[in-house]
Amino acid sequence: MSKYGPRVYASEIVNTKKHWAVGTVWTAEGSKGIYHIEMKDNGFTCDCPAFKKCKHIKAVEEQF
Repeated sequence: MSKYGPRVYASEIVNTKKHWAVGTVWTAEGSKGIYHIEMKDNGFTCDCPAFKKCKHIKAVEEQF
């Protein structure tokens, strides 16, 4: 994680601005543990070590 906090990735699928699910945290099992995906007002975050929008975020987006 960056010293400035987690990276936020905008969604092309869900308009997260003032969305009812902002603040919701989903869990996903990854190859090296359990990761947490959170919807923020400006996109999604995930605590996995990926340097781009990860498959965990994409999986949550597709549920919408």
